[in-house]
Amino acid sequence: MRTLIINGTFYTMAFEGDTVEAVVVEAGKIIFAGKKAEAKHYIKETDAILDLHGATAFPGFVDNHVHMVWLGEKLDRLDLSTIHSRQAVLEAIEQKVKTLQPGEWLIAEGFNDNQWDDTRIIDRLELDAISAEHPIVLTRVCRHALVANQLAITLAGITRETPTPMGGYIGKDGSGRLTGYFKDTAQELIKRSEPAKDVAYLKRMIGLSIDHLVSKGLVGGHTEDLSYFGPESYGKVTAAFKNYVKESRMPFKTHALVHHDVLTDYLSDPLKSQVSPYYTFGAMKIFVDGAFGGRTAWLNAPYSDDDATSGLYIHEEAALERLIKTARKHHLAIAAHTIGDRAIEKLVTLLKQYPSTSVLPDRLIHASLVSDKAIALMQDVPVVLDVQPLFVSSDFPWVIDRLGEERAQQLYRFNTLAQSGVPILGSSDGPIEDVSPLKGIAAFVNRRSIFDEKSYTKEESLTVYQAIESYTKKSAIATNTEATSGQIKTGFTADFTILAANPFLVNADDLANIVVEMTIIDGNIVYRNPALYK
Repeated sequence: MRTLIINGTFYTMAFEGDTVEAVVVEAGKIIFAGKKAEAKHYIKETDAILDLHGATAFPGFVDNHVHMVWLGEKLDRLDLSTIHSRQAVLEAIEQKVKTLQPGEWLIAEGFNDNQWDDTRIIDRLELDAISAEHPIVLTRVCRHALVANQLAITLAGITRETPTPMGGYIGKDGSGRLTGYFKDTAQELIKRSEPAKDVAYLKRMIGLSIDHLVSKGLVGGHTEDLSYFGPESYGKVTAAFKNYVKESRMPFKTHALVHHDVLTDYLSDPLKSQVSPYYTFGAMKIFVDGAFGGRTAWLNAPYSDDDATSGLYIHEEAALERLIKTARKHHLAIAAHTIGDRAIEKLVTLLKQYPSTSVLPDRLIHASLVSDKAIALMQDVPVVLDVQPLFVSSDFPWVIDRLGEERAQQLYRFNTLAQSGVPILGSSDGPIEDVSPLKGIAAFVNRRSIFDEKSYTKEESLTVYQAIESYTKKSAIATNTEATSGQIKTGFTADFTILAANPFLVNADDLANIVVEMTIIDGNIVYRNPALYK
């Protein structure tokens, strides 16, 4: 059966301002996009009609970098991200402990010391005072650091003598006492002792995540989950996704990055090519550095507020080079976490030295502090950038203290990069930031801090069209599907994000508040806003 979709403004995203009046969908594809009068020739009386009642339609939005299992966990756990006081965080933990079964772990998500009145990192002794009977782990909003109490540390077998792993940090005070603060690779020392997560648990997290993502107008996500869930992580996570696809009536287009730690499992998986359109594999994921919050992003020069460090490089240069050569041996593109200017320059130099033979482009994830040298290097390397516009909102103004005024001018250079021809792909890094693409679009355009409501380096703003393009047409570049997705066009997938207001007509200050009316995947309505459709 065919469906005629009418009475909306359909932005095709073929070029700025291009619209059609009606769309006809059949078997998950757009078979007509054009004038309403002509569309009726494709429809019989028995076919369906979807009336948008004046709403605005776009090609389906895609989050180009998200962690879907972690997002499900954040939705399921104690969420600290909205608590703006150090003391209030401790009080929330104390209240949560009272609800736990004996010996049950308390794992809380998203604390952000940069938004506290007292920015001191919580010490394990403070957590021990709350409970010595429950292992407690608080994950920082960036997921590059955590705080653990003594019981969690003991269960992990960590002592003062435990060596610090490459690319990590174990917090100690002046006497050598463990503070409970673990950064980057050192976090795994704690996480390896957390309760095991089986396929059923992972599938439930995926379900929570997808329900949330489609409610935000997203039809797909490029996710990175495969290596974080204990022994046999690759097998468990892939089974969870595939079981979800098989058992669920909710289509969602998941594109999975393959962390280098599970590359061997991926390569030996006889079923890796037997995937549906709802679960595909992509580039090999590498971490090059950390994040600004914990001063672990790898910089060319020391941090302005701590000249004793220039950050962390996760791999020695020779090891990083070996990883890239391994990916190339197997014709895989690279997707690299790069935040600091030194990390970006190093990575792009190696990508140029070892060109990709994959049909997929190499991806720089985050690309936060981008030097002129890095931009020049990118002109010779076919890369796309998976950026998080909401990082602008949550990093300014405190990041200026980290980097200094001069370097802060090179943060999140979206307009400069777009003008240089490098494709910008919008994403959230959820659960690190809110997964709403409307909030991302607003941040691209307004560059406004959530802390002081000021706009920073406004010259690096994108236009509304460019911002929407980063979640639609540009997104398709990363999966080599530009010929079939990302536009409202005959022959393309029937994926749509339906909005209650037109982003091109509202005030820029109202972009983040635009309501998602519907999300349509392969012609199927997978979300209707309950406030509008009762």
